[in-house]
Amino acid sequence: MKLLPVTSFFFVLLICITFSCETISNEELKRNPEIKFFADKSFDKSKAGDQDSAIYYTRKMYKVARREGDFKEIKEVYNKLSIYFRKTQNTDSVAYYVDKLYTLANETNDTLNMAKALYKRGLYYRAIDSFKLAYKNFIDSKNLYLEIKDSLRAANKLLDIATLEKKQGNFGLSQFYCIEGLKYVENTSHLDITSKLYFTSAVAAKERRDLFTAEKRINQALSLAKDSANKKISYKNIVSFHNTRANILKEKGDYVEAIKIYENILNDDLAKSSEAKKARIKGNLAHALFLSKGFNKRSDSLLKSSLYFFEKTKSTSGLISINMKLAEIYSDRNQKKALSYLKKVIEQAEKLDNKKSLYEAYQKIVKIDNSKENIDKYLVFEEKVAREKDSLESRFVNAKFDFDKSENKRIKAENEANKYVIKEARRTKQLFGSLLVLVILLVLIFFIYQRIKRRHKIEKVKTVHVTEARISSKVHDELANDLYELMSQLETSSPEKEMILDKLDTIYNQARDISKQIQSVDTDEKFADELSNLFRSYQSEKVNVLLKRYDIEIWKGISSHIKITMYRVLQELLTNMKKHSNAALVVVSIEKSNKKLFIQYIDNGKGFTEEISKNGLQNAENRIRAIKGKLTFDTELHKGCKFSINVPV
Repeated sequence: MKLLPVTSFFFVLLICITFSCETISNEELKRNPEIKFFADKSFDKSKAGDQDSAIYYTRKMYKVARREGDFKEIKEVYNKLSIYFRKTQNTDSVAYYVDKLYTLANETNDTLNMAKALYKRGLYYRAIDSFKLAYKNFIDSKNLYLEIKDSLRAANKLLDIATLEKKQGNFGLSQFYCIEGLKYVENTSHLDITSKLYFTSAVAAKERRDLFTAEKRINQALSLAKDSANKKISYKNIVSFHNTRANILKEKGDYVEAIKIYENILNDDLAKSSEAKKARIKGNLAHALFLSKGFNKRSDSLLKSSLYFFEKTKSTSGLISINMKLAEIYSDRNQKKALSYLKKVIEQAEKLDNKKSLYEAYQKIVKIDNSKENIDKYLVFEEKVAREKDSLESRFVNAKFDFDKSENKRIKAENEANKYVIKEARRTKQLFGSLLVLVILLVLIFFIYQRIKRRHKIEKVKTVHVTEARISSKVHDELANDLYELMSQLETSSPEKEMILDKLDTIYNQARDISKQIQSVDTDEKFADELSNLFRSYQSEKVNVLLKRYDIEIWKGISSHIKITMYRVLQELLTNMKKHSNAALVVVSIEKSNKKLFIQYIDNGKGFTEEISKNGLQNAENRIRAIKGKLTFDTELHKGCKFSINVPV
């Protein structure tokens, strides 16, 4: 019986919770008063901004801890010194104490401090623009946090990794790590980290020109900020969210609304925003004004103000962004100036090894000066970007593999711990509790199963009735009417043979289409072929039907009733297309990820109104709802149709 594994899981879980007898000692070692004194003094000095004094008292703390042989306090010393030296921007000392912390934590099997040290090491490498080493240390830190079940810190590290990938122009990987991070914190009280993951994902999606996803993610971040009653999301992050929303609107061509948001941030919140934030927003506002009105003095002034700030602060990413915007503004007005700005983009992009920015810069240069040297450089970076794309796809696959491997390791460790707890539980209580829980669960599951089974049966009967009614309507409205019309013509006139044959051919095709809708579907190994044949049957000289991102292995392990439902729904969409849409192109993609089946249907037909869609698609929606799925559509008259289907498998 399929319900037994579920029963066993709840059985083991309840036993672990109810009868665990592992004891935890409440005895706590008192901290050395001398160490506590120096630790408190260093903290107070650092908080007051006096980092040199903080370092002095921390070294005093180290001497006492070393004399006492207190490894816990020595690790705390290394942690404090790495923080204080980072505040003084002494990167060499930061690296030195981070390495000391990691070595001692490793020697004492202290996973928590090992994870902290690796994270700090990642921050150090990021500060010196050594992104590959930063990435490795962030990944290793995240894996260690997962080992000790600290999912919040793991999500934080995934955010750092996503931000790092975004900074390098690897926007697909950035989105991937954001999604992985959200698995640990979404729908929790950790609104700050959740909103940042939404925000970073929105920025990456925007850069990939996926504006639908970008707008969805930034609205989720803004919604959390609005609902944050306890001000868990900082003001500067909320400003970033609004700025990104304006950037997305700008990409969509809604310049008026984008400019309004930029102006509101700068005018209402100017005193609260950082100089760097203001410089970026000014640059974005200038670009929106240029796109809206063409070259204007205000755009030029705002961009040069931002450029001055980023040159002063030596912000590499800021300089790339502003110089690229200036080059765009001057490309038609002063090509010499535009070329000088593009050369500055190249200079900064080379520091980050940002091939995407280098490619875009040379792409703009070639439009102004198409000399052989510039074209050759453009082609080189075009090839590099293509190779980088292939490399990113490989990294994406390997990152997914490493993540799954880490998750499996964590789950295995949890299972081992649960087994140990169960083994140490008291035998008599364990037996009594297990029998009681088992009986209760079996009774509950039996009633739940019967209820679900009854509901599915009702939905199936409804679907059958709807299908029968629809087929009956087709036979009456299409076949019967056409036959009656042909009979009337034969009785009242002498039609030509060709006309009769054309009418009969039409009636034959109608009968064949109705037959297809009621014939049985092979849901075994030949289902993939059946589905491919379905698409081919709607292919004609007038309609091109394309199937994208389709792997026949997708259907392995998916139940028969889901396969049949998906077949019928796709058949209905294609039939509606053939009868009503006048489409010349249909594209269908089928993918499976995280135990969910995703199907997208797009055609370039004439579309339909929402009122018509509710009547015509009711049967398809009922079918999808019956298997706990969701069908959404996006259509307007004369603008084609887009259907998205999401079904748990």
